[in-house]
Amino acid sequence: MIQTMSKNALMLGAFAIVTTAMIGLTHSGTEQRILVQQQKNLLRVLNEVVPENYHDNVLFEDCTVISAPELGPLPGRKIYRARLNGQDNALAIEATAPDGYSGNIHMVIGVDTGLNVLGVRVVEHKETPGLGDKIELAVSDWIHSFSGKSFDAAKQTLWQVKKDGGQFDQFTGATITPRAVVGAVRRALLFAQENSSVLFEAKNDCAPIETASKGQ
Repeated sequence: MIQTMSKNALMLGAFAIVTTAMIGLTHSGTEQRILVQQQKNLLRVLNEVVPENYHDNVLFEDCTVISAPELGPLPGRKIYRARLNGQDNALAIEATAPDGYSGNIHMVIGVDTGLNVLGVRVVEHKETPGLGDKIELAVSDWIHSFSGKSFDAAKQTLWQVKKDGGQFDQFTGATITPRAVVGAVRRALLFAQENSSVLFEAKNDCAPIETASKGQ
C-alpha cells in the first residue's frame, strides 16, 4: 500500500514537472511571437512616417530615449534618427496625446530637418469606434492631412482643428479626439524645432533588433 502511494506520488510529481515545463515553453514561445510581431509593426510604422529614401542608416537601430512633457505623460519616449550620406535628415518621434476622449492616444510623427511633416500614424488608442477611430489610417485618410505641412512656431494657431481656428478638420460628433491628436503633433514639432541638434547628437539608446531570421 505504502509502495503504491509512493509510486503515485512520484508519478504526480513527474507529471507536475513536465506540465510546468511545457507551460513555460509555451509562454516563452508566445512572448517571442509577440515580440517579433511588435518589431514588424514598428518597422512598418517607421517606414510610413519616414520614407526609405530619407535615410541610409538602420532607422530602428538609431534612437535616443528621453522623457519630456511636450511628448506626453509617459517616460522613456524613443526618437529615431534618419541620416542620409552621414547628414542628419529626419526624426520619427514617439508622442502621446493624454487628452483623448477615452484616454491616451499614442502616435509616431515623422518630420525632416526643415520641419516638414513626413507622416503621422496613430499606433494605439481607445477612442469610440465609428467616431474617434477616424484617426486610424485603416478607417479614414484624415491622418494624411498632416503630411507635407510645414511647422512654424510663429503660426502655431494654425495647428488646431478648424473649430478652434486652425486648419485641420474635426470629426462630426467627435471633436475631442482630433483636437487631442493635432495638439500632440503640434507640441512634438515644437519640441523638435527647439531640440533638433541635441536629439541628433545624443547617444544611441537602441540596440539592434533580433529578427526571427537572425535567431535561426
